[in-house]
Formats: sequence, structure tokens, C-alpha cells
Amino acid sequence: MDPFSVSVNGQLYEVTPYVKGYTVSFHIDAPGSRISFELDEEDNLRAITSGEPVDAALVEQLAAAIVQHFG
Repeated sequence: MDPFSVSVNGQLYEVTPYVKGYTVSFHIDAPGSRISFELDEEDNLRAITSGEPVDAALVEQLAAAIVQHFG
């Protein structure tokens, strides 16, 4: 999978997908933070954040934008 961009609230975020075995994850480097999403067995995205605190609404919007990217 190639990297792609999503837009949330007018801000563009670069998404880097990783595939390892049966696990798919997506990583976004935001200012001061890294937001990772892992796709579970039921096709739900689980968010993992590191670094500075990230607004929960932003995390939800980014997850929705990733899902929308794949239609």
C-alpha cells in the first residue's frame, strides 16, 4: 500500500500504511504526536497515540477519513 493524504478540518495529514502478516496499520505524524491505527479482525480501527495528547475528536475524524479513503 502506498502512502496517501487525508484532509481533516482543512489540515492535510500524510498517512503511511504498513502491512505485516495479517495486520494492517496506519501511522500519522502530527505536530508533537504520532497517531497509529490498527485494523482489527472486525475491520474496526483502534487508535494508539504517543507523544503530546491528541484531541479525541481529531482521532475520530482521522479514523473516519482513512475509512472513507478506501470507500
